[in-house]
Amino acid sequence: MHLHPVKSCVALALALFTLTACTTAPAHLPIVPTHVAAGVSEPILIATTRASSEDPDIRLTPGRGELSFARADVWVPANRLAGEITHPSLPADPTREFALTGYQADLAPEAWSAMLDQHLSSMPLAERQVFVFVHGFNTPFSDGLYLNAQILNDFGVRTAAVHYAWPSAGHWPAYLYDRDSAQFARDGLVETLERVSDSPASSIILLAHSMGSMVTMEALRQLSLEGRADVLSRLDPVILASPDIDFDVFLNQLDAIDPPPAHLAVLVSDRDRVLALSDSLRGGHQSCLGIGRQRDALVERGIAVIDLSELRDGTLLGHVDFATSETLMQLAASGALSEALNGEPGQARESGLGALADIAARIIYLPARALGER
Repeated sequence: MHLHPVKSCVALALALFTLTACTTAPAHLPIVPTHVAAGVSEPILIATTRASSEDPDIRLTPGRGELSFARADVWVPANRLAGEITHPSLPADPTREFALTGYQADLAPEAWSAMLDQHLSSMPLAERQVFVFVHGFNTPFSDGLYLNAQILNDFGVRTAAVHYAWPSAGHWPAYLYDRDSAQFARDGLVETLERVSDSPASSIILLAHSMGSMVTMEALRQLSLEGRADVLSRLDPVILASPDIDFDVFLNQLDAIDPPPAHLAVLVSDRDRVLALSDSLRGGHQSCLGIGRQRDALVERGIAVIDLSELRDGTLLGHVDFATSETLMQLAASGALSEALNGEPGQARESGLGALADIAARIIYLPARALGER
């Protein structure tokens, strides 16, 4: 059955309107006093290609700018549900809302790197990893920063943290602006990964969400073209959550990356309404990587796939379930996710974890060989 072009456009417009109606203004970034409530302050180093703002409530705008560096200490209140982000009101209530406990803008690159090195040096030698997060489409700076802190807190990530903030417009109708910004932001991520690679980290965990996966794959491809195998070899694992990339484009990018990631994992869901809309913008060919239609093809290529389609404890739109699902958090605590991301044979799923092991067996698809093996 073929839809009439006009009817298709009307349906798409209605979908955009529905999603736009759910959009809120960027969250505030107030600084609250420390030790005033129960919670944790997560230190996050920021690399960004957003333009700066003199407004301390915004810090960074959706505009495009040169690569710059900052640091934020993000307050995560203890009084909340796992996976929940309560944006700050005016005035902010640190007993239940996210906020900042400190912010340092316009850091010199050398000072930023020194902060990273100092943080790593304070950690046990075997645990000196860096977690780099690349946010997705429709993400104001504040929202991406709070999401990063929530992931660190709820998934028990105890590494040095780097947040790459690329210039997303932060509202639904600017989809094409964000796609152009994803290309614009590639070189900034390349430089950021090079700088992180110069640190004493044992490895770099790279997590990209949604359209941030396009930024990431383009950056890895550029590193390969520049002969930076030394940087690429330190990225382990690389995780693409709900990637907003065409499958064929992804394969072309992957084939150009040498060496490929030692361990590459893709988180997919056929319930992701945001990616369904993105796929309709591509002509409805079901080619969006994050929807998961190509799951078996990915596994055959040596890529681990985590299919979140059957999980029901995520969000209404299904686009940030990788960060909000308590089931996924429990799998992370059990070790099953770590095994999947590191290409291990799945001992946690066979270790008597009961219902949790059954869930892991249903949603985690491990390749028989690692990516890049011949």
